[in-house]
Amino acid sequence: MSIRRFLAASHKDAMRQVRDALGDDAVIVLSRKTAQGAEIFAIAEAELLQLSDTTAPSTNGHQASSANASAIAGSDFSQVAQQLLSDVQDMRAMLHQQQGLKVPDDNKRKLYRKMRAGGYSDELARQLVALLPVHLNHSAKQLTAAQEWLEQQLGARISHHAGTWDLLEHQGVLALVGPTGVGKTTTTAKLAAHYVMRHGHDSLLLVTTDSYRIGAQQQLAIYAELLNVEMHALAEGDTMNSLQEKMQGKRLVLVDTVGMSQRDQRLAQKIAALGADDYKDSTRVVLLLNAASQPETLAEVASIYQRLGTESGLPVRDCVLTKLDESALLGGVLDTVIRHKLTIQSCSVGQRVPEDIQAPDIAALISQSLANEVNESVLAQAEWEQPLATGLAANQVISQGSVIQSSIQALRAQLAGFTEFEQAWRTQQWPSPLQAMAFTENASTAAAAPPLLRWAAPQPLQGWQHRTPHLALNADGSPQLPAVLQQADELQPDYQLAPVQLFDYLPATTLLEIFIEHGTGWLVSLNLNHKLSFQGTELAAVDLVKKHAIPLTKQNLLYRGEMRRLELRIAAADSHQADAPYQVVYGELHGGSGKNPVQRRYWMLDSRCSAEQLVVRVKAMLQSEEYSRLTRLAWQELKATMREAGQPLQLLLAGTLAAAALQLEYSQHPEAAHLRGELLSLTGKRGRVQGDKLVPGMLRVLQAHQALVAAGRQAGA
Repeated sequence: MSIRRFLAASHKDAMRQVRDALGDDAVIVLSRKTAQGAEIFAIAEAELLQLSDTTAPSTNGHQASSANASAIAGSDFSQVAQQLLSDVQDMRAMLHQQQGLKVPDDNKRKLYRKMRAGGYSDELARQLVALLPVHLNHSAKQLTAAQEWLEQQLGARISHHAGTWDLLEHQGVLALVGPTGVGKTTTTAKLAAHYVMRHGHDSLLLVTTDSYRIGAQQQLAIYAELLNVEMHALAEGDTMNSLQEKMQGKRLVLVDTVGMSQRDQRLAQKIAALGADDYKDSTRVVLLLNAASQPETLAEVASIYQRLGTESGLPVRDCVLTKLDESALLGGVLDTVIRHKLTIQSCSVGQRVPEDIQAPDIAALISQSLANEVNESVLAQAEWEQPLATGLAANQVISQGSVIQSSIQALRAQLAGFTEFEQAWRTQQWPSPLQAMAFTENASTAAAAPPLLRWAAPQPLQGWQHRTPHLALNADGSPQLPAVLQQADELQPDYQLAPVQLFDYLPATTLLEIFIEHGTGWLVSLNLNHKLSFQGTELAAVDLVKKHAIPLTKQNLLYRGEMRRLELRIAAADSHQADAPYQVVYGELHGGSGKNPVQRRYWMLDSRCSAEQLVVRVKAMLQSEEYSRLTRLAWQELKATMREAGQPLQLLLAGTLAAAALQLEYSQHPEAAHLRGELLSLTGKRGRVQGDKLVPGMLRVLQAHQALVAAGRQAGA
């Protein structure tokens, strides 16, 4: 960066030199009088913008220490420079306003106008553009990058099942609901046809509750006959309980409900009738949203159906977007999906059965929603421009405060144990120190043992002097809070500690034999060159798999922010117990741009493990691979603000924060996608949602929330 010095006989002449050399957008760093006249230090605005793109210098050889120091200093100065640039631009806008001049557009206004032109609400548009990182705001050159940032933020807030068509895999009752004319019968026929192509016709039952429209039942009956699928019609006043005998043995019961206005007084009764006594837990209510409807109508429909569904014990969390081919503005329906935290399951784009329905392409929907031309005559004096002089900063504070409050409440609600972590972070004292190790000290009690326990390696990570805490997991492999510290007198793994125990290192063979003897399940990570015995012959793991492994299964798996295809192969290996050989598993993750797998892994496990149990263990190991690195990252973030806390507490909180990040990264909770999007927006992160972006996001929320509480703002207890 080059700060230039200008000397002149007067301040006016010095400013003229600045404009001639650096242009009208130059940033004045310092201006003062001298014995010779006036002295000004200034920098070109473009040079400030380049700071955000500056890469760290080389750290090779003997220059590593100085390069790291330079990178840190550069990072700090970059933040100062970006804030300086933002302040200068805001002051410039206020001066233009006071002088009656046209205020130059910045990227926040351009993105706001684009969202409003696409049909998004003023509330969501304000909230998002207020979070735009400074370095993307005040330069026309950064507009493309700012638009990409906006699309990423919208995508992070829209929940969907990437790479899978979740509706067709549901087992139980699937009821399609929505107002009249939204396309329920046609969508039912489309889904039924795709289901038959995937699973066959014997396991599907079609049901219609529409006894109002003339020919409605006959229309679905024709589709059922073409698909060779059994169909039944519910009479007026009947409930799904009357069909429970016919539902037995069916994998999916697809219900086409009667179309009713969201304001119809009978709607609550119709929704409640969808819950059969024996199938209520497996009943899924899917709301159909007409993309061509007005945003206000969509919001009312979603609000009323969700409220009535919750009151009936049938919560509405999924939706299908219909009539996308008829909609001029997609922002309204996507805004409704985001606001009501619905998961998009399918998109209907026409009347053809079954062709015109597909799994959602969220990136394409967002891009299409922002493709509309901005009508300057309509938006020139829109809401965003009106409070320009004083409302911009206040709007940003309010938006940030709203996001912070929403995020902290969602973290408390979605992550069991986060409230205790928050209290420990705030007071720098764990509420109950013994509680963090309860399951190791009370291993004999079944209630204290977690379903899975992931043992961290007893040695620290390279370049770090601390040992990673252990991690307890739920039955589905999701991390539990809090983490479990390794102690100096470390308790050795015991068969009583958990029914299944996972190791990211190779423990002693004698321990594995003890596990086998007591029926404890286990899985350990192997190096590809680890030596194993097969029928008396010693082979490396890679050679054993090549020669003797057989295909086991293929599974879709979310891994580090992307949906991957997991392919497993399995082989037997000798153990000391002749009746209980080991199983060696080789896993490949596919889904990258090339033909080769993106990851390869080797594991060894006990012989009693079934294929279904193996998938759970492998999934838990893969999705927690980043735990050690995330713990180190969290510790580095925490130690700067927790200097008075002891090292054990710092490490315990770091491990717990890392576990929380992993739990949130892989959570399929309907509101998790929205929360992930909010955390990324608060830190200005972009791209795939991964734990190393969620860790600083959660800390930012904690710090900002504490600051708001200290300032006396209404931010929640």
